[in-house]
Amino acid sequence: ADDEIKAVLDWEMSTLGDPLTDLALLIAYSECARSGIDAVPDAGAAPGYPPTDQLIARYARTANRDLSELGWYIGFAFWKLAVIAEGIQCRFTRGQTVGPGFDRIGETVEPLVQLGNEIIEE
Repeated sequence: ADDEIKAVLDWEMSTLGDPLTDLALLIAYSECARSGIDAVPDAGAAPGYPPTDQLIARYARTANRDLSELGWYIGFAFWKLAVIAEGIQCRFTRGQTVGPGFDRIGETVEPLVQLGNEIIEE
């Protein structure tokens, strides 16, 4: 029997689609903090986590995929985070989400949308 972990899935947020959406979301999670947006924990602060340029280069080397439209995917990822933040804000205002930081999550929606727009327009 093969007991090696092959993948980790978040079933609540799972989707099927273009793998570039996953790469872009990974980039967005690490770039939020560098953009001054406190929407998600800073993935880039984890020990050994590669800088964005190295992450993209590594992906390009191993995936053999066209990355010419990656900017669009990254912009889309920031929009996705904005939608998630808006949903959390809605649940927080209804008293359905509690915990530190949720009272400020709504403040991140507009900057996330703006950053997504800027990236797509580049």
